[in-house]
Amino acid sequence: MEIARRLAPTVDVVIAVGGDGTVNEVTNGLADVSAPKARLAVVPAGTVNVLARELGLPFQVKQACDVIAGGKTVSLDLGRANGRSFVLMVGAGVDALTVRNVDPQAKRWFRELAFVGTGLRCGFAAAPSPFLVRANGREYQATFFVAGNSRYYAGRLEITPSADPTDGLLDLMIFTGSTRPSLAVFWLEVPSGLHLHNPNVTCIQAARAELIPLNERDTIWYQTDGEPAGQLPATVEIDPHALEVLVP
Repeated sequence: MEIARRLAPTVDVVIAVGGDGTVNEVTNGLADVSAPKARLAVVPAGTVNVLARELGLPFQVKQACDVIAGGKTVSLDLGRANGRSFVLMVGAGVDALTVRNVDPQAKRWFRELAFVGTGLRCGFAAAPSPFLVRANGREYQATFFVAGNSRYYAGRLEITPSADPTDGLLDLMIFTGSTRPSLAVFWLEVPSGLHLHNPNVTCIQAARAELIPLNERDTIWYQTDGEPAGQLPATVEIDPHALEVLVP
């Protein structure tokens, strides 16, 4: 983030070589500059590389560099959660708890499977804590929340399959189930998209949402782009067309 912030006013392109966590750091550095000259380029080399899949970026280094040399860009919306920028999504509840507890070595060796194992161990150890979601003038009592700027989530899963990073809106997935079995059913439905018809799921679009714990003694974590970001309360919003990214 510090390197990107320093370079943003003076270079044409800042290249992030890594996964979504690295891209998030670089993006936050670029976003900290009021009028950055630099565009963002990505050479995928991380654990999951969700943004690369979203944008159709090649996973081979030479082809990724050819994309950068081509100079074609797209203006992506940039989300913010308590001022922290994100490109893909912000999640609160069980996924943030998983991200916070995943073992870095397991992540390095087992990639996406490390998150699955940690999620089963941490996410279902106790009933999820509820929190309030305010969006579009309505309130929802949730136990899990995702604001998607991208259709992809954690690899090829599509929790917010209609999300478009260029439409100026976030796609909100609000899970209101309060038991471990209901959460288990939700995750079993996600790969096939059946979660969108789950009675415990509400999907809406919004430019802003507020996340507030119902019990001030509860610690509810949130994550941005798959990296730990803090604990609720949080305000999530979108900045339309705020990031220029090189694409094929």
